[in-house]
Amino acid sequence: MQIELYCDCCACRFAAPPEASADEVTDRMFETGPWYSLGDGETFEDMIFTSLTEAGHIYCPECGDPVAVSEESLGRVAMAMLSEM
Repeated sequence: MQIELYCDCCACRFAAPPEASADEVTDRMFETGPWYSLGDGETFEDMIFTSLTEAGHIYCPECGDPVAVSEESLGRVAMAMLSEM
């Protein structure tokens, strides 16, 4: 399973397994793009959770609109927080 960041406005997307390490995620963004500004964390899921709790949104690197976060494997806490937005 993967977590996907997807922009409805311009179709920019990035996906990785939730357990991918922060180093793996930043390496993939650097090598293949796009480069999302994500919070600190040990895994991709942690990075997304930190970004959403600190900033409320993750913004598209192409157009600047907030992106959608989708995947069944997001933790219950993250899903509860997303449902409140």
